[in-house]
Amino acid sequence: MTDTGKYFAITAEEVAYVRKQLGTNEEDIKTAVTSLREWLRLQPHLPDAVDDSLIERMYINCKCSMERVKLGLDAYFSLKNRIPEFLMSRDARGTDIQFAMEHIKMMTMPRLTKDAYRVHVITAVDEDSMNIIWAPYGKILSIAMEVMFVEDYSIGDMCIIDMANVNAGHVVRADISIIRNLELCYKTAYCRRLKGLHFVNASKIMDSAMKIVKMALSEKLQKRVFVHLPGSTSLFDHVQRDCLPDELGGTAGPVDKLAYQLITGANREWLLEKDKYTSDESRRPAENRYADNIYGIAGSFKKLSVD
Repeated sequence: MTDTGKYFAITAEEVAYVRKQLGTNEEDIKTAVTSLREWLRLQPHLPDAVDDSLIERMYINCKCSMERVKLGLDAYFSLKNRIPEFLMSRDARGTDIQFAMEHIKMMTMPRLTKDAYRVHVITAVDEDSMNIIWAPYGKILSIAMEVMFVEDYSIGDMCIIDMANVNAGHVVRADISIIRNLELCYKTAYCRRLKGLHFVNASKIMDSAMKIVKMALSEKLQKRVFVHLPGSTSLFDHVQRDCLPDELGGTAGPVDKLAYQLITGANREWLLEKDKYTSDESRRPAENRYADNIYGIAGSFKKLSVD
């Protein structure tokens, strides 16, 4: 499905570790995947165009909760209608993504942390905030999540954001609705869990930035936000150096080599094919209440929860 194929190079030992942490095994997973595929087949408003690998990863992401996976599968298809700017027309060669890649470097690190978390890094932010158009970065994130459904095997994520070039202009132009929609996709359509959000090379601008960020975060997640001042080595108390690029004090390689490697290696036709598979809300059964759980009452946004 992807041209990278071995980007993450997950080992049998890492798979076994993740399963042990969640109290599951091969037999349990096979039973769950079979049951969930049958459930999906019976939903008149949802296509069943997903691979077993996606269902298995979603089962792992949901800590083996069948009900949460059903919500996730519903959201995976239905949110494409709600948030197409992130979840549709995902072409890494498109002009929107190509422009975005020139002004921020984003990367998903190939090595897992010792406790099986996947590390994502955002760095080299263009100092001219007018060059930052946020929606394409949501699309980039969703491409990474799609590839991870096929190749990755991890418990959750750690996100590292380099604030070195961030200024007041970036804060003013931050769009809270985009932040919220990103979280909605991340939590509900991809069922991922955020272990920690780390801001490095932080300055006084963080005071203003965090007020915006925290508007979209649950109280629990706010406790998992960490700020690391310039010159500090405290980040390494949370993330080992081989999971970080050289420029942030790591040993995984240079930013220019790692940035966007995952999404540019993704199979273009495979991603665009996914546009065909969305929910048909006109066929959603009246007794199906997943839409309320996804969007909240009257479509209100629910804050990101952290397990």
